[in-house]
Amino acid sequence: MKQSIFRALVAILFIISAAPFFSSCNPDACVTRATECKNGGVCRDGDCECALGYEGDSCQFTANKKFEGYYACAVATLVKDNPPQSENDDTLRLKMNAGDRFGLTMYSVRDSIFERINLKVSGNYITIPQQDIYFIGDVYRYTGSGSLNDGWITIHLKKEFLDPNQSFFYEEERTYVGQYYEP
Repeated sequence: MKQSIFRALVAILFIISAAPFFSSCNPDACVTRATECKNGGVCRDGDCECALGYEGDSCQFTANKKFEGYYACAVATLVKDNPPQSENDDTLRLKMNAGDRFGLTMYSVRDSIFERINLKVSGNYITIPQQDIYFIGDVYRYTGSGSLNDGWITIHLKKEFLDPNQSFFYEEERTYVGQYYEP
């Protein structure tokens, strides 16, 4: 009998000392906060880790969404071997490309009939991959880069005119700096 009381006491002491290891409750923050991640995002510690190309608290936005809109810009143009020219202003329109969460199309609302330039985004940065645009027998080559910070956009665009006969070459660089606005 003494032996069974001793065993019972040892068992009770073991259970009491081991209880914190077995009964400590660590609630799942994703369940507690009712976090729902969209577009392939995964919840970790109550926050969404988004799949590549998505952003937002619930991964609800494509990476290019924050760039879309109108920007009232000041423009400076540097033509090769000439002093810089300052243009009054321009309005840039950045539009998401359907089905491409990293792609945008940019054009000047004021004076661009054919210059629809494709952009790629990564985080807050813009890349303008080399692209040739053909317009009435002429070829224009574009490259550049830019960024978006707190609603302010900066885009540096290099434009080259390539004469099909190789008898004339024209190059200019434009810098657009502007703020987002809703028309």
